[in-house]
Amino acid sequence: MNHQEIQARLSALIDNELPPQEVLVVERHLADCAECRQAHTAMLVMQNWLQRDAFQPLPAELAEQLSAEVDRTPQQQPEPPRVAQQTLRPANRTRTKWSGWFWPGFTGLGGALAGALLMFMLLPQPPSSQTQLAQEVLSGHIRALQAAHLSDVISTDQHTVKPWFAGKLDFSPPVHDLASAGFPLAGGRLDYLNHRPVAALVYRYKLHVINVYVWPATEVAANATPLVQTQQGYQLLAWKQEGMNCWAVSDLNAADLQRFAGLLRAAGAT
Repeated sequence: MNHQEIQARLSALIDNELPPQEVLVVERHLADCAECRQAHTAMLVMQNWLQRDAFQPLPAELAEQLSAEVDRTPQQQPEPPRVAQQTLRPANRTRTKWSGWFWPGFTGLGGALAGALLMFMLLPQPPSSQTQLAQEVLSGHIRALQAAHLSDVISTDQHTVKPWFAGKLDFSPPVHDLASAGFPLAGGRLDYLNHRPVAALVYRYKLHVINVYVWPATEVAANATPLVQTQQGYQLLAWKQEGMNCWAVSDLNAADLQRFAGLLRAAGAT
């Protein structure tokens, strides 16, 4: 049972409508999945809110009076189908015991709306496009390291790496060698990010590997300060230069990676 199938069964789990074997599967998944746990908690909060605040019980004295009146005039009892309809009416219009001991009043409606708002706030929100892109960049970096497939063209010469992309991409990535600053170019490869093929340039700093993903920017913007993120112990930087989106990712510390990005931007500006 996958993640989506588990989420589709959370409501049934709360209502005790799942068979025992599915209950075990869903509960095991909840123990490991923070997102589903949060959704499950939100549903429980919503259910408790509705049970506690969305419906107000009739005062006991009024309920007894209504029952006594109905007992005296049994011939006036309405047909069963009218029961549900009358339970939605205000209490001062209630004349039969079938009108029920609960009705949603103004407070109940407000409680329901507030509960719905609370549930919306508690439910996990989808990640932003920038967050999704950062996850793609990090996954691409880790995948390349695990598969020992950092470079399709291995060279420290920018005049070898840059022409290698010709005919393989619909753009020519800027390639700069920063060996004199301690960040030698190591090669490049093709990768796939943001729903399109991109260039992945590989640099090294001592024993660290830096992947720089490059593809054309849809918006021509000045070189803004790189956005810094830390995920799973890796540093990620995003910026634009020479009409390209650039994302650098490495296990290098944030200060050195920012220095690398600054050198790359300076090389592109000359």
